[in-house]
Amino acid sequence: MRRILVAAAGALALALGALAAPAGAVVFSGGPITIPVQGNGNPYPSQIVVGNLTGAVTNVTVTINGFSHTFPSDVRMLLVGPSGQTVNLMSGVGGGTDVTNATLVFSQAAPGTVPTPIVSGTYRPTPTIAFNGGPPAPAGPYGASLAIFNGTIPNGTWRLFVFDGANLDSGSIAGWSLDITTNGPAIGSFAPTTGAAGTQVVITGTNLAGATGVSFGGTAATQFTVVSPTQITATVPPGAQSGPITVTTPNGTATSGTPFQTTPAPTITALSPASGRVGTQVTITGTNLTGATQVSFNGIPATGVAVASPTQLTATVPTGAGAGTVTVTTPGGTASSPSPFTVSHSRRVSLSLSRTRARGSVTAVDGFTKCSQQVAVRVQRRVSGSWRTVGSDITDGNGRYSVGNVRTAGRYRAVAVRQTLSSGDVCSRKASASARQSR
Repeated sequence: MRRILVAAAGALALALGALAAPAGAVVFSGGPITIPVQGNGNPYPSQIVVGNLTGAVTNVTVTINGFSHTFPSDVRMLLVGPSGQTVNLMSGVGGGTDVTNATLVFSQAAPGTVPTPIVSGTYRPTPTIAFNGGPPAPAGPYGASLAIFNGTIPNGTWRLFVFDGANLDSGSIAGWSLDITTNGPAIGSFAPTTGAAGTQVVITGTNLAGATGVSFGGTAATQFTVVSPTQITATVPPGAQSGPITVTTPNGTATSGTPFQTTPAPTITALSPASGRVGTQVTITGTNLTGATQVSFNGIPATGVAVASPTQLTATVPTGAGAGTVTVTTPGGTASSPSPFTVSHSRRVSLSLSRTRARGSVTAVDGFTKCSQQVAVRVQRRVSGSWRTVGSDITDGNGRYSVGNVRTAGRYRAVAVRQTLSSGDVCSRKASASARQSR
């Protein structure tokens, strides 16, 4: 059940603790009520303004702190709720025995009434005579049970009228408080307290059964589960901003006292350079890059990641990376580059000559096999100061090639031509060392 404890602070106290929606009670310290030799207490009435509670009242407990009087049966106390219901808490009890600094708790569940002489304890309302204080106290008849407030709305002004009905003796009250229980929902805590869209949050509180909605900073969660009357799990929705969590049930809406802090999603706006070989350091510009946990080039984790600021980081193109999207992962999510990074792959070409054939292989320096398999190789002979192609081949799955028509004496070389793959990867042009064919 939702409970909140508020206490009179001077003549007026605003129960703003409901905004914090804690589990249990919020206490507001109160000023004293002076009880004169005869007549109205000061202030008359003492007031508490309760606000932001949800649901209807299911129980009210009243605590009178530091009650002192030299003839307590002179004292009458009347509690009036926001909707006008009244309870004669205590009138004509305690006899003539002095009472000093007693704490009286009035609860409908208490086993007995206020005794004579008065001692601190928990009691039911004990009206042995009528309350006879004057206006602005309402006229009777008056209730004798705190259950009269059940089912009413708790928000509004609660008034305590204290009156001394006889001459000669006086006293005081150090303060008073209300402990109000409602059937409305309350949020006591949530964990984690920060997270990005997609984070599952456990919300703990009271009266959460039947929840029809959960929101984060005003954005409705589309996924939530009521685990029990005291717990809900909810997923932070896309677009949620930092702000209070709210839970809505048929009995009202509860608001967390502290905001849930959303972790903003990262973005990538530019790559510099936009192309390069394995080992190239790339500067990534964007937003919300702080806390980056991974940078990838087409799915391959980068090395040497260094976050310079929330808008910039650097990373090194890793071995095995191919052309494609660059991604940055932070606690707020994963961002993708608006355009792909182009990887240029260096190659090695070998050449050996037999009587009739040129053979060799193409190898990608960075291990990117697509630049060694099924790629074009031209075999060339040096003629009159220039290289002329005498044959060509496509490498096999192991990067090997074989070209005939090399019977003529002279210098030969093999060239893997520059090639841009459908993936966007660039296989760089590379020529082998020359070899001489003798006849």
